[in-house]
Amino acid sequence: MSGEVLVGLGLCTPIGTSARMTLASRRAGIVRFAETEVLDGSGEPVRASRLSLLEPSLSRTERMMALGRDALAGVRQALAQARLKRVPLYLGLPEAGLGAEVEREALVAALLAESGGMLTLVGVYAGGRAGFFEALAAARVDLRSGRAGPLALVGAVDSLCDGASLRALSAAQLHLGPRNLDGRIPGEAAGFVVVSRPGATETRGLEVLGVVEGVALGVEPRPFAQREPSLADGLTEVFRTLRLDAMAGARRVDAVLACQPGEEFWPTEFSRAYLRNAALMPEPLRVVTAGECLGDAGAGAGPVMLGAALYRRGHRASGAWRTLVYGCSDGGKVGACVVEFMSGK
Repeated sequence: MSGEVLVGLGLCTPIGTSARMTLASRRAGIVRFAETEVLDGSGEPVRASRLSLLEPSLSRTERMMALGRDALAGVRQALAQARLKRVPLYLGLPEAGLGAEVEREALVAALLAESGGMLTLVGVYAGGRAGFFEALAAARVDLRSGRAGPLALVGAVDSLCDGASLRALSAAQLHLGPRNLDGRIPGEAAGFVVVSRPGATETRGLEVLGVVEGVALGVEPRPFAQREPSLADGLTEVFRTLRLDAMAGARRVDAVLACQPGEEFWPTEFSRAYLRNAALMPEPLRVVTAGECLGDAGAGAGPVMLGAALYRRGHRASGAWRTLVYGCSDGGKVGACVVEFMSGK
C-alpha cells in the first residue's frame, strides 16, 4: 500500500513565523539564542531560543497558544482547498515533568477556535519529542481505516521559554551554563502538517509535499531522565522496525534529522542504534539535530524537522530524497518516520 501524502505545512519558531521563513532561516544558519531575564544558580542569565515577538511575561500555555495560532495559519489554505466541513486533529504536546504545567484544555480550545470550527480533536499525545510521531502514527491508522475521512491534521506545540520553565530547568541544572557545559538551550516551536489518504489529493487539487513511508514508536528502558548511560534499546528497535518495513526500508535514507537538544547523551544513543541498523542509514552518514538551530523545542521539534525533510531541494538534481526523522523524549518515549519527496521540481 502506498504511503500517506503530506499536502500542507505550517510552522512557527523563533527563527520564523511561517514555514517558509523558518526553513529559509534554518538553511542560512540563523539562530535566536539570547540571554533571558532569568538568572541561574551562578547568577548568569539563562540563554534560550525564543520568539522575540512574544512578551517574556507570557506563561508557557500563552506562548504555546500564540505559536500554535501562527502555525495553523500556514495550513489554512490547504484545509480550505480540501472543502471539508470537519478535519480531525491529532496533537502532540509536552511530556510531564519538564517546565511549567500546561493548561491543556485552554490550549486545545484556543487552537480549535482558531480553525473556525473546522477542526475536531481526536487525540492528544503528551510524548514530548516523540509526541508528534505518536500523533502521526494514530492519524495514519485512522486514515487507512476510513475513520478520519480523506484528510487529517497532525501537529505539535511546545515552549520551554517562559519564566517558570526557565527557572525549573535551571534548578534541575539541565540548561547550558557554567555549572553544566553539557546542557541544553531551552526553545519553543509549533507546527502542523496536513496528511491525506493516498489518492484523496487528486480530486482536490492539493500540492503534494511528500509521502510518509513508515512510522515507528518505541520506549527506551534507560532514558535520559534516569541519568544513566543509554543502551539505546528503544531507538534501536524503532530503527529496526523501519528498516524491516517493506516500504520504509526499501533502500537507504539520504539523511537523518533528529529532534534532540545538545547533550552528549543523544549522539551516543544514536551511534549505538545506528550501528545496529546500518543498512537503513545514509552513506556517508548525514545527521542534523534540532538543537543546532532551535535549542530544545520539545514536542514542537517534530513538525519542524519533518518540514526540513520536505524542503531539501538542491541536494540532488532530480529523484526521490528520503529522510529519517526521529525524536526521543527525556522520559523514554521514542518515535520516528521515513518521509520522501521528489527533488528537482
